[in-house]
Amino acid sequence: MATLLAAILTGCTAPAVHPGSSEVSNAATPAPTAIAEEDTVKKIPGLSDLPPGTLIATGDFSGVGTTGKIQIKANGADHGFDVTLTGLQPVPLAGASLELNSLPSTASEWELQQGFSYYRYDALSQVSDQAFSTPGVDYGGFETNDPRFMRTAVIWAAPPGAPIGLGSVIATATLTWDLPNMPAGPTVTDHGSAEGARGQVSIGADGTPVSYRIAPNDTENAIAARFGITPDDLEWLNPDRFGDRLNLANITINLSMDSRGLRW
Repeated sequence: MATLLAAILTGCTAPAVHPGSSEVSNAATPAPTAIAEEDTVKKIPGLSDLPPGTLIATGDFSGVGTTGKIQIKANGADHGFDVTLTGLQPVPLAGASLELNSLPSTASEWELQQGFSYYRYDALSQVSDQAFSTPGVDYGGFETNDPRFMRTAVIWAAPPGAPIGLGSVIATATLTWDLPNMPAGPTVTDHGSAEGARGQVSIGADGTPVSYRIAPNDTENAIAARFGITPDDLEWLNPDRFGDRLNLANITINLSMDSRGLRW
């Protein structure tokens, strides 16, 4: 059984620290600690507003002589979707698995191993055409109504005795998403440090906030208010850190639409 994996994307150029914020210390990073709990629990919407069978993503596999196609369709569930693989040649090896990764298909095998990923729980069938549903949120599924941060489908080969998802990359496919009525994303503006949002902001080359390091006693509502967005927007920007995974001090969360699903 595979697990939901997430890791820090390395090799990125560190963005500038927001004026007025402390420089990042060279001292050892303190262990994450829980920040204040929110008064209410927010329900993140799902994909169930789309008619079952709606085609929402496609891609063409290539690599190691492998070809084939992937289609992703809504299935009426709040979280998750149906996946169809067609024309896979050669057919998947025993133990091979499918992953949807946040990194582009041009990423190296090592980088793909580090990127936020979503695995199918069972090994792929050893046939050219197959279809299955991804598990729901209670079984490790993603929790978002907008899975466009899953940029690449990866077929992994598992060596004998290894868990699903380990091994070498057999093929990748760039996913082209078509999600009706999905917003472009929130506009993020830093309104300055405030009670419950006293962490450190990093700024991108265009002058907009790209990430935020959570400080002790920060709250999700206050962080969202600091950047002129809603808590739901904040979770949309951080699909790998939804719910309690977002509410930790001394972690860095994403504020950039272009970096959804990637770790700072």
